[in-house]
Parts: sequence; C-alpha cells; structure tokens
Amino acid sequence: MDNLELKVGILFSLTGTTSITEQGLHQASLLAIRHINESGGINGKKLVPIVEDVASDPYLAARKAEKLITSDKVAAIVGLYTSGCRKIVIPVLEKHNALLFYPTFYEGSEQHPNVIYCGSLPNQQLLDFIPWLIQNVGKSFYLLGSDYIYPLETNRHIRQLIQTNGGTIYGAKYVALGHQNFAKTINEIRGMNPDIIFSTLVGDSALSFYQQHEQHGLHQPIASTVSAETEIAALHPYKAIGHYSCFPYFSSIDSDSNNKFITEYRRTYGTDVISSMIESAYNSVLLLAEALKRTDTISTDSIRGALSGLSLETPQGKVMYDVATQHFWLNSRIGKVNETGQFTIVWESGKPIEPIPFLEHNLSDSTLDFNPIDDTFHLKSKIMQHDSLLTMLKKSLSALPVPFGYFDEDGVMLEIFNSSLIHTQLHELKPGANGYRGSLGKSGIGLALRKYSTSYEETRELRTGDTQYGTTTVGFPIIGNSGVRKGVLAVWITDTGPESTELLLKSIASIVHVCANMADIEEEQRTISDVLHGVSAQLTKSLFVIKEGRVLFQNQTADTLFKRKRDLVNSVLLEISSEQEESIENFVRTLRREDSDESYEVKVIYKNSMHFIYFKLLPRQMHRFSLKERRNLTTNDLIGSNELFLQTIGYARSAAKTKANVLLLGESGTGKEMFARAIHNESKRKEKPFIAINCASISKELINSELFGYEDGAFTGAKKGGNAGKFEIANGGTLFLDEIGDMPIDLQSTLLRVLQEKEVVRVGGYKPIPVDVRIIAATNKNLFQEIAYNGSFRSDLYYRLNVFTIELIPLRKRTEDIIKLSSYYLEELSADLGQPRKELSTEAAELIRKYNWPGNIRELNNVIERAFYLAEDSPFIMVDHLPQFIIHNSNALGVNTRDLLIESLPDGANIEAFKQKSDEHERQVYIQTLMNHKWNISKTAKQLGISRTTLYRKLKEHNIQARKVKL
Repeated sequence: MDNLELKVGILFSLTGTTSITEQGLHQASLLAIRHINESGGINGKKLVPIVEDVASDPYLAARKAEKLITSDKVAAIVGLYTSGCRKIVIPVLEKHNALLFYPTFYEGSEQHPNVIYCGSLPNQQLLDFIPWLIQNVGKSFYLLGSDYIYPLETNRHIRQLIQTNGGTIYGAKYVALGHQNFAKTINEIRGMNPDIIFSTLVGDSALSFYQQHEQHGLHQPIASTVSAETEIAALHPYKAIGHYSCFPYFSSIDSDSNNKFITEYRRTYGTDVISSMIESAYNSVLLLAEALKRTDTISTDSIRGALSGLSLETPQGKVMYDVATQHFWLNSRIGKVNETGQFTIVWESGKPIEPIPFLEHNLSDSTLDFNPIDDTFHLKSKIMQHDSLLTMLKKSLSALPVPFGYFDEDGVMLEIFNSSLIHTQLHELKPGANGYRGSLGKSGIGLALRKYSTSYEETRELRTGDTQYGTTTVGFPIIGNSGVRKGVLAVWITDTGPESTELLLKSIASIVHVCANMADIEEEQRTISDVLHGVSAQLTKSLFVIKEGRVLFQNQTADTLFKRKRDLVNSVLLEISSEQEESIENFVRTLRREDSDESYEVKVIYKNSMHFIYFKLLPRQMHRFSLKERRNLTTNDLIGSNELFLQTIGYARSAAKTKANVLLLGESGTGKEMFARAIHNESKRKEKPFIAINCASISKELINSELFGYEDGAFTGAKKGGNAGKFEIANGGTLFLDEIGDMPIDLQSTLLRVLQEKEVVRVGGYKPIPVDVRIIAATNKNLFQEIAYNGSFRSDLYYRLNVFTIELIPLRKRTEDIIKLSSYYLEELSADLGQPRKELSTEAAELIRKYNWPGNIRELNNVIERAFYLAEDSPFIMVDHLPQFIIHNSNALGVNTRDLLIESLPDGANIEAFKQKSDEHERQVYIQTLMNHKWNISKTAKQLGISRTTLYRKLKEHNIQARKVKL
C-alpha cells in the first residue's frame, strides 16, 4: 500500500425495483467511510469510495464488480442486496480472488471463501420468531413471497418451523419481482382467514401489498423478515401499525452507541429512517476497516486472515466475526410497528446468536412430522387452489385401473381417485392426511415430497408370505415447463410383474407431465387475464374492445360509463363497428363527442381486426388542473416516467417528510420552483404560506428589505408602521429562495444569522422578530466553484442550506418524457382556448425527441405553444410549425420516419406488407383531405400543416391527380 488512499467498491442498486431499500445501504456505507477517515483513516491512509449502480440487475452487478476489481483496483467490495445479484457476482470474485462484504440477510446454505457475510442468517431471525408468533399472535399462516431465491429458500425453513411448533400453513403464493396487483391474493387470504400473513416480498412488491392490505381492511398482521423501517416509512400515508418484523437491529434501540449513530445519520442525510440492513452495511465497512488496519497489503488472503477474532461495538450492540463460518454472531429482536412508524421491541435475545449457515442440516426430520388438516373449510380452500389441475388429472387418468392420491406442496392429501381400488391396508386414507408422516412418509410419496427432483420415487412392500409380488407406492412430482412443482401424485400399484409395472409408470409420468404443462398454460392465461383486468382497472379512461360488432372486453371504468351514458356509448360503438370493413390496420384517430353538459374525447385504435376504443371525459375548464396554477401542486402532478426523474420525485417526497432545509440544483428551466411547491404542499407546513423570491431579479439595494422588511423612516416614503419582509410573511411556512447563487455576498451573512437565530430584524429597526420558516433554495450554479474560485458564496451558508440536496434532471437526459410533456402542453392549450385538441405528427414528434433542449421544459413549453398557434385549424403539429433551429440542429433531420419504424419491426415481420399498408394509409389521408376541401390545394395544405410545394410532391409520390381522383 504505497499511496495515501485505499479504494473501496460500493456496489448497490441506486435505481430499479429494489433501490428503495438499497439507497439506505449505500448511504450507510459512505457514512462509515467518512467516520473512519475522520478518525485517522487506515493507518494514516484515507478510504476512497468508488460507487457503482447495479440498477437491480444481476448481470449488470457482475459487470460493475469486474470493473471495480480490474479497473479501479479496489481493496474489497461492500454491497449487493438480492441473492440473485450475489450468486451472479461470485464467479467474478472467484476469477480475480476478490472479497465481497455482503451486508444483507439471506437464505443461508452458502459459505464461499470470497464472501464475508455480514447480514443475519435464517436461524438468527426465524428460530425464535416463529415460535414467538405462534405463542403470542396465532397458529395459522399464509406465506407470501417474491419468486426468487431468498423467499423460496427461507419459506422452506418457515414451513418446517411452523409445523414443528404446532402451527398450520393454509396457503402459499409467490409473485414476480415488481408485482403490485394483489387483489386476487387478498381475496384468497380473506377466504382462508389465517391468523398471520408471513411476507418475504421485497422492494416495490412489499410496499404495494402493505398498502393494499390496509386499503382492503385485512385484519391479519403481517410478519416479515424483510420489511424494516425503510419500507415502513415509504408506505406513507399508510401506517402498517401492528405488523411484525424480526432483525438484529431496530432504530428504536435505546443505547448511547445507537443514539450517536442515528444522530450522525440524520445530520448527514436528513432522515432517521434506519433499518437493520442499513446498520449492517455500516458494520460491513467497519469490519473491512479493522481488517485493513491489521495488514500491510490489500491482498485477499491478507484481509481474510486479518478478520480472525475481530469483534465490533455496533449500534445493535457487540457483534463478533466467526472465521469458521464467515458470518457474524448477531443479536435477534422482534419489533411491532407503532403509530410513529418505528418498531416497538417486544422480544430480544439479550446476547449475540451463533450463525448457522446450513440450517437445514440442524433441523431434524421430525420437524416434517406435520399434523393432518381436519378443518373442512381450509381443506376446501386448498382444493380450490388446485382445482384445475385436479380436474385434468382425474380425466386423463380415469382409464387406468389403479388408485391415485393428490398431495400438495405441504404434503396434504387433497383428493383420492379410484379409492375403491386402494389396498385394504390403506383404507384409512382420506383427504387431509399428510404424506410426511407415518407409513406414507416412508413410502415413495414421502420421498418425492422431500426430494425436489423431476423423476418419480417408488418403494415396494411385499405381501405377507409372497416373495414375488407386492404393492409399489410411487410419488410423481407434478412439474410443468415452468419448473415449479405443484405437488405430488401418488399411485398404489399391485404388482403383476416388473415389465408391466414399468410400462404403467412411464405412461403415468407422461400423463402427469402433460397435465402439469396444461395447468401452467391455464395459469399463464389466468395471469394474463388478471394483468389485463388489473392494468385496465388503473386506467382513468373507459376502454371498450370490439370485434365484428361484438364487445369483447370492457374495463370497470367502462362499465360505469355505460350505465351513465348508455345512448352515447352505443352510438359511438355502432358508428365505429359499422366502419370495420374500411378500417386500416394500426390506424389511430381521435373523435370528440358531446352529451348534455359533458364532453368526451374518443380515441380509436384499429389493430389485429379489433377496435380499441378509449373514452376520456374532458374536464370542465374551471375545475381543470394546470401546472400554471401551482397552489395545490404535488409530486403526483409532475409529469414523467424516466427512472432518474422518478427517483428525484422520490427524494422530494422524502424531503417533504422532514423539517430540513432543501437545496435544489439544476439547469435553468428544469422545474425547480415546481419541485419546491410540491415539497411544501406535501409537508406539514402545507396550510401555511409558500413565499417565493428570485434573488437574481431584485436589485442589490432592495433585496435586504424584501427579505427582512423595513421600519418607518428606513426609506423616503416608507409607509407608517413599516413593512413586513418575506421571512415574516412566510412565518410557519416555506420560503423559496430561487437563484440563491446570485445573492449578494454581504447579504449572505445576514441570511445565515437568520437561519441560525430564527429571528429577523427589519431594515432601520432594532427589535428581533422570531420566525419559523423552512428554507428551500435553488440555483443553477455550481456552488462549490462559487465558493472555491469566485469567492461569491459563503461556505458556512452553503452547509447550512445543503442539508437535503436534490439534483433535477435536465430534459435531454429524460428523452422518453418529451412527448408526454408535449402532449400535456397541447391538451392544456386546447382546454384554455376551447379549441379541438391537436397532436404531434410522427415527423414533428421525432424532431422534438431528438432535439437537445438546452432550455429544458421551459423551452419545450414555449416551442409547443408557438407551434400550437401556428398550426391554427390543423389537428396536427407538423414539422413546418416548429422553429427553424430545431429543424436544422436536430439529428433527426432527413430521417424517414417510416424507415425508423421498419427498423424497429421484429425479426420475420412482413416488411413489404407493412410498407404497402403505410403507403396506402398515407394516400387515403391525402385523398380524404382533398375531398373535404373540394380539391383546393391551398386549403388542403393548410389543413395538413404543410406547404403547397410539399403537398404537390406528396401527391406525385402517391400518384394522386389533384382534380380527378380515381378511387
């Protein structure tokens, strides 16, 4: 270690579905590095973090890890959250013999020499948590998890612990990462009525389920080993009161070390929302630092050796590194969410718990000796879940003269087919029996349940006094193409000879596989249907899908509209369906229909021989929200879907929950004042004034009095009684200081004193006036440069303002939002002026999307407004309506839009057919417009928003004669 710096890789998801959790881990790692450096560093050397964003993508995580190791030459990596990312990165660590300090709880069953496991293991979370829940909350469980490694493996332990402690599992469900529609699952839970919902959902899925749990009024508490303070805080305005979690650490721990940690974290990041994984990330860096202090090199072998015998005093208490298992001895605590959003600790271990990475080796097989289900209602609930597959199996196997039994994943027998053929020794079998216990547990059924293999398991019991024939009991795993096992099919065969038995088993195995595949297909179709209904239910527009005059689908909003406006809907549907023969594939058009005092925009899309018809109620202008009317603006009104932009909105929402001063950074025109107003309107100060002042637009002589007010006689003509300044007017609310970087340097010291003392003195006065004002400041300048090079900004004021910094995204970095914003501005202009709505032509949209927008959304707004007025009566904004600087400077100039569309077609698409349809569509547009204007070239060109020369060229291209058209 020759130089004065040691690089450490920090590898988390700062964007993507799991970023809501990983942001805090990233921040804690940086805080630990800062504390280490402030304490003298590593033997006089400074730790330097090299931060990379893995964007919730395991394969990106592997590439970023390799970059940190090979290019940045880091001593080690601290990071990752999901097991999927960890497992993908391990081969990279092996390849370069590098170390990963992994701060997250995980499923166990792993001990890799290149991973230092700093999070908790299942035994440290579950061995006490499950028995405590059964003793104190309830005995019946519904398991709900995300469909990836940690939930699947953790639920194996949970199943065993629930059953061995006298509990019962009523059902289980796994959903894809990012899944957010839980209506069907909630109905299933409501029907089964378990005592506890045990959730191993992660990221956005967890938040959605907690919210919908409260929305639908489920009374069961959620128990989790995943959801901590970070997730609970993100649920706002939902409270999650009464739900349980188990972790080594809760921020509610009352100790000097934890209070100090929370104070430092709050001071640095403006929040005291701290989870166990955040603390674990902090501890991971501390552990790496302690090891580095013990060695003179940064080789992996040296660091690994230096870890031996290390213990740390952490916010959760004392923890010890176990070199034998490469895990920590950690504490265990059970918390219950209270009204403040914190966890009240209801149980704690009192001392660190030994790590057991391979928990399944320590759970005896007796844990699988489940009790049978004798509750008829819950047995019926389980049968309903498997009804489709059961029906297929019974029908497909009905011709075979042997008895069958169906066991679900919990080992519960749900149904017996051909029960009259069962051997007399098995006559006591009935639905509800469990395949893990007794003679069944030792048979091929129990073997199949315990083994997760694709082949069947069989055992043979000889008849008394017979050495040749007997009964063969076989368990067939029911696995389709999805790879997910649905249960086990049992069959009892009275042997007539090995050859016939083998043939019969092969036939049954084939039938089972086909049925499982068909069940997968049905499940996929149901899922697609659920998604369709779920997505369409979120539409504010009413959607009808019609084919050959018949309504194939309508969403819930459409049902409501039809009940209210039956005649209007019927007339539109009849009009559109009657035009079917003349419809052009992929053709889109927009209509406007009036009904009494309401107006509707009707958008019609013809695709795949179906009409997709959207009804949108046009709001009355007096009630219409506009970004120009910002008094009630919130973050929900900000337009955009770019991930970085949405992340910025998330920061704004977090800032609204705090009292901290906010500094908004960003180029001119990025919407800093809109963000400031949204933060104010979502804060506890929303009922108090929001006062904005532009520090660059007021003269140096007047800004002092504008901010702090003035007394009688301070100026010639000053009114009697003086005048209150912006601070007094904003008392109790928010003061937005726009362009703070242009504030005169001498006034900055006065502002700093006001922020420190929370009182102002008017110009010409002497009496201090107390004020309670939150500051949101904004600038397009680099304040660091202003401080360091120009001396035009005070560093102490900067640090006072820079408590919660939010950097706004320029429009050129969120190109996917350009068309959405443009459409909004066009709609706003149409509503304001009472004119028909205009749309961007394909060519104009392409030019706008390609332009760099140095003036950001302010410039875009101005360009769209200018184009709207130039378009006059045309329903489209054409290229000719755009400013010349956009046309000439755009990279899209000269690009044939149709060619761009052709390039985007999937492999195998009929390009010639597409070209013909596109040409015919364009030709029909020109013909129809000419006919509407009786072949008048000038009027037609004006209607289309193009020049006469361009129109003549288009007519020639499409072989259209202006005066006599052959249709």
